[in-house]
Amino acid sequence: MLTKILFTLAVILVVALVFRAKNTPGKSTAVAKTMPNKGGVSAAMVAYTLLGLVLAMSALVFVLHWQDQHRVIDIQVTNSQGEALKYQAYKKAIEGRRFTTIGGVSVDLADSDRIEILETID
Repeated sequence: MLTKILFTLAVILVVALVFRAKNTPGKSTAVAKTMPNKGGVSAAMVAYTLLGLVLAMSALVFVLHWQDQHRVIDIQVTNSQGEALKYQAYKKAIEGRRFTTIGGVSVDLADSDRIEILETID
């Protein structure tokens, strides 16, 4: 998470430096008009491309994380008497020895209960 934030701040800093360097009043407009265009890539195009790339990658990471957290996990709980109960819950709803099933039932497990999380690989 920290890496994403630092990468985003670095891109914003680069874009700000490019626009600041482009808008410096060091050149006069008459000299700039007489110089021919060399056909290179403009700084604005680079900045917008980087911004689009960062936004696309952020959206991809968000979608992949959302899909992972909304997978249905089969949970088998065996109590101290050996009785096994099966539940289904979303991955995001499992918090250690506590989880909430798809039906909304909140389950807290004792220390003597054994929990098996059965993930199916598609």
